[in-house]
This record gives sequence, structure tokens and C-alpha cells, in this order.
Amino acid sequence: MQFPTTGKPSLGVIYDSSLGSNADEALTLALLYGLDGKNDCRVIAISTTRDSLRGAQLCDVIGRFLAGSISGFFGNISRALPIGMSVEGKLQEDTPIIKQVLARPEFKSPIAHLNDTAEVTPLLRNALTAQEDKNAAVVLNGPATNLAALLALPGAIDWIKSKVRHLAVAMPEAAVAIDPTAARKLFAEWPTPIFVADSAVGDALRYPGASIEKDFAWATPAHPVVDAYKAAGTMPYDAPAPGMAAALQAVHPDKGYFTLSDPGTFTIDDSGKLRFKPSAEGRHRAILPNDAKREEVLALYTQMASAKPVQRTFRRRSEAQQEQQQKKNTPAPKPESK
Repeated sequence: MQFPTTGKPSLGVIYDSSLGSNADEALTLALLYGLDGKNDCRVIAISTTRDSLRGAQLCDVIGRFLAGSISGFFGNISRALPIGMSVEGKLQEDTPIIKQVLARPEFKSPIAHLNDTAEVTPLLRNALTAQEDKNAAVVLNGPATNLAALLALPGAIDWIKSKVRHLAVAMPEAAVAIDPTAARKLFAEWPTPIFVADSAVGDALRYPGASIEKDFAWATPAHPVVDAYKAAGTMPYDAPAPGMAAALQAVHPDKGYFTLSDPGTFTIDDSGKLRFKPSAEGRHRAILPNDAKREEVLALYTQMASAKPVQRTFRRRSEAQQEQQQKKNTPAPKPESK
């Protein structure tokens, strides 16, 4: 949703994932909300490639917690976003993450029926078209099912090109294998620059498991990202985090947190593997670790993912203009006579 403010709003970010598959998907959403709290970006849409009400409930619970509406912050003020759910997704099963998070009585979602979710392609379209030109980014962490469907909408190429600065993709081979047809369509047709974080950067910059016990201690009695992390693996472990790399690159592409490959083109071969071919005309670049920034990146991961929800304050444009006009009409104080 756009809020009328003075000046250009921060970057609007769509997060599309298969939330519930691994710890990285929940950590990436937490990272984005941490950056949102600093006004570095705005989370404008959340969607899932899971054809599952339980998957949508997980997105809703984690999103509302991170936005402050069920974590005890800001009273009953809710910044909850509607959850876009694929009805053509190839992931339907309950996962350990879904089971553990939704089993807690603290984490209850109002989503109970299909009509409680949003149709995913109109949701993504509307979120993008509401943004100022070149003031949106998309972060994909999982199969490309939803974004391929978005590309199929009439006129999609033109308004994506108009609204989106870039797409940042975390797509390990497991995610490609779920929907290789959608992945091929995405890399062939998406009209903006694409940054790609594969398993290599995810393994090189793992989220430190020690942070789960230490940095999230403020959240009592429970934090859904902590539950997701613990359900995804045997503690203690450091989680591969390609999605976090993609999200940080999407929000701060000019800060040099990562090394980028030369331009080229990503494709999916017949065996379902991601392939990169350098090309001066290519719009795709691989996200690679920057050894000089390693500690800074890991510190940002832990600080932003574990950040307490921060309340945004919005003022109507007319209120801001009135305040500015009052300042203009108020005479400057006269200097004191000596």
C-alpha cells in the first residue's frame, strides 16, 4: 500500500517464497522487515508458491509478528498484509516448520478458507502498479511458479519494466526442480536486471545458529522465526542463507556487500541445473561472496533478522504541507539587542 508522504518513499519490496521449506525463507522475511524498520525499504506484498492454507497461515503468522501486530508491540495496530497464495503450486504438504510454528497457541492466523487469501497474480500486479516508477524490487526465494504466472498477465512486461528496478532470486537446484518450466520462463522473459544467489553464496555466508538463542531473547514467550529455524534442522547448526543474500542485494545493490559476476544470462538445462553464460548484453548477474565484507554482512543478517518490530509513522501529505507553510509564515526571531 502506498502512503501519501512528502518525498519519494523507500523501495517497495515484494517477497515471494515457498515459506516453510527451510530456515532461510523465514530469516529472509525477517531481514526484510528489519530493513523495513530502518526505512531502507517497505515490504509491500508477501506471497507463497504453496497451494496450501497451512502454508498461507505460516506466511500470515510470521508476517504479522514481524510487522508488530501479534508480537505485543503497538497495541492492536496491525500492519498485516494479505497473503497471496498459489492455487497451482506444486508444494502442498505440511513441513516440520509449518507444524511447529502453527502448533503454538500464540500463533493463530485468521486464514481459514481460500477466500481468506489473495489471488496471487492480481496481488502482485496491484502491489507493483501502486509504486512509483522504478521504486520496487522483487525477491524470489523458491520456485518461480508465481512470477511466471505474473509474466503471463496481459501487459505485464511493460509495467514490470516501468515499476521494478531489479529482481533478486535465490533459487537452489531443489527449487528449480519443483517447477523448471516456470524457472525457464522467468529467466527468459523477466524484463529487468536479475541478481541470482545460488547455493554457493548461501553456503559461504550461513546464518550463525548462535544468534538464534542470543539475539532473539527479547521475544517471549516465542518467536516464529526461532521456531522455524529449530524445526528446520538439528541445533546447533548454521543455516545456508541464499535468500538473505538476494534480499540484501535487492535493497542495497550499491553498497558492495557482495561481488557480482560479469553480465550474462542464466538458463535451466535439460537436467534442471542452473547455467550461466557470460554476455555483454546479458541482464543477469550472479551474487558472489565478497570476502572483505563477510563479517559486515553476517552482522547485518543477525541485527536485521532479530530486530524488534518498529512502528512506522505516516503523515498525510496535506498535514506535512500545512506544517511547512506554518514554518514559512512564522517570522524569524529577532536578534536580541545588546
